[in-house]
Amino acid sequence: MATYTLLQLVEVLIASAILVTGVLLKSPSITLVGGGLLIGKAILNILAPEGGSVYRRSIIGYGFAGILVVGAIILVHLV
Repeated sequence: MATYTLLQLVEVLIASAILVTGVLLKSPSITLVGGGLLIGKAILNILAPEGGSVYRRSIIGYGFAGILVVGAIILVHLV
C-alpha cells in the first residue's frame, strides 16, 4: 500500500471518529466538524482527475468545507 493511500485512510478514520464522537455527545458543532473534514477529503479526491498539486486541491477542498461548516455552525446556534 502506498504511503499516500495509507495517509488518506488514516485521515478518514480520524474524521469519522470526530463525527461519531459528536453524534454520541449530541454536539452539533463537533459533528459538523467531522462531517466537514470528510467533505473536504471528498472534494480533494474529486478534483484529482483535473490534476494539480495535492496542496492546491487541499486548499480548495478544505477551504470549501470550512466555509460550509462555519455557516452550518452559525445556523445551528441561531436556530
